[in-house]
Amino acid sequence: MRLLGPVELAGAEGAIPLATGARRLLAVLGLRAGEIVGWAQLAATGLATDSLDRDAAALAGALTRCGLRGALQTRASGFRLAGRYVDARLFQDDLRRALAQRAAGELHAAIALYDRALARWRSDTPLAGMVLSGWAVAEAKRLAESRSRAREDRWDCVLRLAGAAVRASGAPVADRAAVAAGIEAAKVAAVAAAELEAGVARHPLRERRWELLLTATLVSAGRGAARSVYERARRTFAEQLGVEPGERLRALAAAAERGDLAEPPAPPPPPMPRLPRQVAAPPVPLTSLLGRETLLDEIGARLGTHRLVTLVGPGGAGKTRLAIAAAGGAGRPLAWFVDLSAVDRPVRVPAAVAEALGLREEPGKESIDAIAEEVGDHDVLLVLDNCEHLVAGCGELAGRLLAACPGLRVLATSRAPLRADGEAIVPVPPLTLPASTAGLTLAELANHAATRLFLERAQARSGRPVPEGSADAVAQLCLELDGLPLAIELAAARTPLLSVSEIVARLRTDQRLLHSPDPTAPPRHRTVAAAVESSLEQLDAQVQAYFDRLAVFVGGFDRGAADAVRGGAGPEALDLLVDASLVEANTGRYRMLMPIRRHALARLYGDAPVARTAHAAHYLSVAESADADLRGHGQEAGLARLRAEAANLRAAMAWLGEARPSAIPYGDLRLATALAMFCRIEGHYREALDWLAAALARHPRAPKLLRAAAAADAAMLAMLLCDYPAAAEYAEVARVAYRAVGDQRAQARVEMILGSVARERAEYEESAAHLDKAAAIYVECGDELGEARAVLLRGFTAWLAGDLDRAELRLRAGRRWFERLGDAEAAASALMNLGAVALYRGDTDRATSLLDAALERYAALGFPEGVGWVHNLRGLVELRGGRTDRAGEHLALSLATHRKVGDRWRTASVLEALAEVHRQDDPERAAQLLADAGQIRTEIGAPVPACERADVEATAAALGFAVPA
Repeated sequence: MRLLGPVELAGAEGAIPLATGARRLLAVLGLRAGEIVGWAQLAATGLATDSLDRDAAALAGALTRCGLRGALQTRASGFRLAGRYVDARLFQDDLRRALAQRAAGELHAAIALYDRALARWRSDTPLAGMVLSGWAVAEAKRLAESRSRAREDRWDCVLRLAGAAVRASGAPVADRAAVAAGIEAAKVAAVAAAELEAGVARHPLRERRWELLLTATLVSAGRGAARSVYERARRTFAEQLGVEPGERLRALAAAAERGDLAEPPAPPPPPMPRLPRQVAAPPVPLTSLLGRETLLDEIGARLGTHRLVTLVGPGGAGKTRLAIAAAGGAGRPLAWFVDLSAVDRPVRVPAAVAEALGLREEPGKESIDAIAEEVGDHDVLLVLDNCEHLVAGCGELAGRLLAACPGLRVLATSRAPLRADGEAIVPVPPLTLPASTAGLTLAELANHAATRLFLERAQARSGRPVPEGSADAVAQLCLELDGLPLAIELAAARTPLLSVSEIVARLRTDQRLLHSPDPTAPPRHRTVAAAVESSLEQLDAQVQAYFDRLAVFVGGFDRGAADAVRGGAGPEALDLLVDASLVEANTGRYRMLMPIRRHALARLYGDAPVARTAHAAHYLSVAESADADLRGHGQEAGLARLRAEAANLRAAMAWLGEARPSAIPYGDLRLATALAMFCRIEGHYREALDWLAAALARHPRAPKLLRAAAAADAAMLAMLLCDYPAAAEYAEVARVAYRAVGDQRAQARVEMILGSVARERAEYEESAAHLDKAAAIYVECGDELGEARAVLLRGFTAWLAGDLDRAELRLRAGRRWFERLGDAEAAASALMNLGAVALYRGDTDRATSLLDAALERYAALGFPEGVGWVHNLRGLVELRGGRTDRAGEHLALSLATHRKVGDRWRTASVLEALAEVHRQDDPERAAQLLADAGQIRTEIGAPVPACERADVEATAAALGFAVPA
């Protein structure tokens, strides 16, 4: 990531193209590589804030293409760019090493490091051609100044070596030409003089360059030339500033006049200051720190580059424990720890810190001055613990101390940032959790920080290890506690009396379970509730009430949803809760950790009905808007919105389904109808049908059109669940209602559902009649998308009936339609059906190509019904090729999917195909599979499809079965 010249991103193959916005974002973040750059800081540089997300996505994609996946991190407070690949950061690292080598007298090593640092520059100007403003301009100027100083420091090293060579020759200046070392030194000095002449011309008032030029000229050209350099410097300073050159340049000129190549005068050594006392040492932890190794490294790195670092996270996240560990590993000889939890007012912070450090109060001297005097110039790390209720006081104290004490660094812990200048924020998230909560072993749990913490603390509390049989319960418990360390510690304290499963069960109904039995624990650590309340105390009553109402959200939510339940709180209330670490924010989504949400639920009291109704009304609106997309041209956008809000939609459905007619009229019926298509795509047939059936039963007098729409969706879902009588009954209810109001387009949809019912019953002529009627209605209504879907289903019916020519004709037309109209799911279905036609024509190569393309599209959509169908057909393709192992793999995947969604019609077909897979190697199993398929077909009233009948009869005959007509 190149900033030292034109801004560009370079991979192994060269420069990666970047749009203007992404390149400007790279420039700004690169200037503060390794830090979180907040939204306000980004805006201050002139970046377009309305396109930041788009620019960040483009930059992240470019970084991934050049091998830097994850280098750009999005945080709630802004963006962070990893610094190890930014040339400006590497340049500064080289300079730090060069300065260290120079101070140690290793001049050759320092010159090599300066050369490497300067070679990183591709032009004289950092961010060349980039138009920015605010602090970014200052940072760019600072980089340019660092380059100038680096060039000067490099020539200083070169000239020191040249001077040493001349002095080592032992010859006077007049005879130096005879000394080999002197000759070489003169050549080097001449090169330096030429470059320094150009540098002086560019910056004539930069005195250090005149000093270096005078020294280089003396070594390369002698005393007279050096005298001329000094006279030019005197005229320049007199004409432009009206002053004489500085003392250092005058001293060098006097030495040159004597012909003396003396070392530049070294500054006098600083007086040895009084050593600060060893006071307020961090407490020694009694338990080990688990799962925070990476975070500790990040804190150490931040302390290396920033003088004020704040660990921010919710109560109980382990900030204090981390700060203690960081203080011990920061590499500093002295760390002071001050617990501010008992301080009641921000103005009391300086006095409290001074008191903790054992400093006496002196009349007329401020506490801050006393602390600064104690620190002096020493390298001290001051840990300020529990600053959340004293943010203003801690921020002011840190700012004044850091300005007065150059060796001081401050590490603060807080639930909210201190908002002080130069503050680097390190979020402290919950501990990592296993991806699954089932089928785990204790050994596997030990690989995840949250579950490992519970296992170790539970054993320490109970004196015995957690039983192997409790592994899944441990994973579930830590998930319920969202990985919050304090909650896990409190739960582990219950293991002497309760099993892990009992703790999980009790936790869901009794918040008092998470209570520390240790009377010496700080009040804020005795319960999760106490930790939350200590944060809430800093907020006004309206924001606290808003916090309570946010408990109605399940999982994440966006700002629009949060505003729906805001009540009387101001628009800034959500940001205040985020700042207080009571709500997490991540790329436009928000959530409460589960232990915090449970406490908010316990506080909700009488406000619950109002909050839940507002929540349900918002998500009803979301569902109805997204449902219009799903039934039209915007499937992907609608799916993404509903998938993100699935947990909240279920919560809204549960609330509206509790017989609340006064909350939102017919709300449960409207929401169940709005979610029907989503549930069909997601494969949640049974859940959605149950919602619709219950809502229809609760609202017999609902508006006719609403009941008709609900009945039509119930018919679709019942058909997918292979309950054909129920599907036909619901469809008839919907058809009668639509006829009564004259809604032709809706009647066409019902005809399509009836056509699908007839198709699965192998009543192909009746199916075709329904579908042709639907297509004719859509044509009359001018509904091109509806007509295309009817034609697709007509092709589906045709190939199942064995009419492959008619099927292909319709499916090809449907595919062209859907590609043009942008219906991704229907286009994938057309590909799948065309693959089936190719399969039954014996063209297995074409079938494979079409089916694989359909599978890729279905997988991208996340459409299980389609994925299961394609695996079914791919299994048949492999069977035709004699590859039974691969056929079995596809069919097993298909079977699992169809059983999960409840499609018994396809389940039967897959079982029949699996019978052929196992016919030779395991005839007994094959016979059982065929029998199971036959039983399903009898129960649902659906015979073997015509196109599959020959294959099934061949398998049955080989096994001694007869296939019912």
